Amino acid sequence: MPDVKPPAEADPLAGTARLAVVVPVAMVSFFYMEVLNYGLPLFFQAVPDYEPELWSNVVKYQVTAWIVGPLLAGILARRYGERLIWSYALIGKAVIPFCLLITPPGWAVLLLSLWQGLTGAVMWIAGVSLIQMVRRERKGFSNGAMMVSMGVGSFVGPIVGRILLHRSELSRLLADGQSTLAMRQLLTLEKMQQPIEAGSFSIIFWMLGIVALISGVVIGLWGQRPGRFLQDEAPTWDQTWKDLVQLVQFRKFWVLVIPLCLLGGPVFQTSNQFLPYRADELGLKKKVEGGGVEDHGWIWLTQLKLVMWIPGGAAVGLLAGRRAPGIAAVIMLAAFSLSAGGIGFCTAAWQLFCFVAMFEFVRQFMRWSHAGYMSEHLPPHLRATAIGCAITFSGLGSAIFAWIAHEVFTRSNNDTTIPFIMGLTVGLIGTVILFVCDWRKPIKDEESAKD
Repeated sequence: MPDVKPPAEADPLAGTARLAVVVPVAMVSFFYMEVLNYGLPLFFQAVPDYEPELWSNVVKYQVTAWIVGPLLAGILARRYGERLIWSYALIGKAVIPFCLLITPPGWAVLLLSLWQGLTGAVMWIAGVSLIQMVRRERKGFSNGAMMVSMGVGSFVGPIVGRILLHRSELSRLLADGQSTLAMRQLLTLEKMQQPIEAGSFSIIFWMLGIVALISGVVIGLWGQRPGRFLQDEAPTWDQTWKDLVQLVQFRKFWVLVIPLCLLGGPVFQTSNQFLPYRADELGLKKKVEGGGVEDHGWIWLTQLKLVMWIPGGAAVGLLAGRRAPGIAAVIMLAAFSLSAGGIGFCTAAWQLFCFVAMFEFVRQFMRWSHAGYMSEHLPPHLRATAIGCAITFSGLGSAIFAWIAHEVFTRSNNDTTIPFIMGLTVGLIGTVILFVCDWRKPIKDEESAKD
């Protein structure tokens, strides 16, 4: 008698994410992003033709793309699948470093920043939605592993970037047998003799373009097991639209999305947009007269940010999959806002390091609140749509803040404290709204338990 394959409904792994592929690709993706986040502020200072405000402008344009990118990603992921959308976004990202090789004019850099924001939004939505596609008992592990992988990949990125930027000087010292001096210079314990020049970035841009291409191919071919997750039917465009209509009718969605995303997004933006200027003000990096830039500790502030993602990601794993109550979200947003305020008010480099560590630890919870936490309190079939819409609202709040804060920043003679005060105020308003809404009708209610 021939073997009879069990029906698809009997396969609990059908359509689930291959964590052995997804987690490393997430790690590499954030390696890509953090090499750019570390290197571009230095690159912009090393190129004489670029204006001092270019970094703030780049972040402003980049976050503007998050107004439409997440919603588009959520709809496309629901229609065509998270794996393919993530793959296309990674391949699209390869365009950016290849274009930076020719040192484009400032206006072209702003166009690239829009593309970086759009592909970044699509990548993030598809990635965090795909990581939810595991058996329920594996959700804590998958979310924690995703967040930890982000921290590990991001931590390695700036170190590799610094080695490549100073490769000529470091290799010469090693060839002369001065390995101790080379290590001290790498760790910023000794000053580099040569400033970083614009041409030093070429090898970084080549590396990042190739990494993005390979990652996109890998996730596209092997990121997900065959079959439909939870054995649901492939949705039509009509069903996708109905999901969107159903989502906007959920009170709970609005209770979460307005404080956590629309008002929480600007808190993310304070550090993304203005931390490099705080680092300048406190002496962690410096533009050199005659060309080039020197790193006097920027590498370590960047590394501190990223290393805090590792314990933060591990801590997320303790809450993921447990339908955490509303008070957990209140605490997350309040802590995030207060630590952002601390970054703005600090007056010494050591204080900046302390508040950045707090901010980046909580950042992992806030990222999860826009994805895993949100999806746990809504019906499963709305997962990708809800995450896309949530981060669209985060992008909207961030973009409005970015444009207003940039204008205030330039008009106040580049006062770095003001944007952080603005972010603190907006975040605390969101905290109060979320607390009141949860107090009147708990987010984790009986209806939620039946979803």
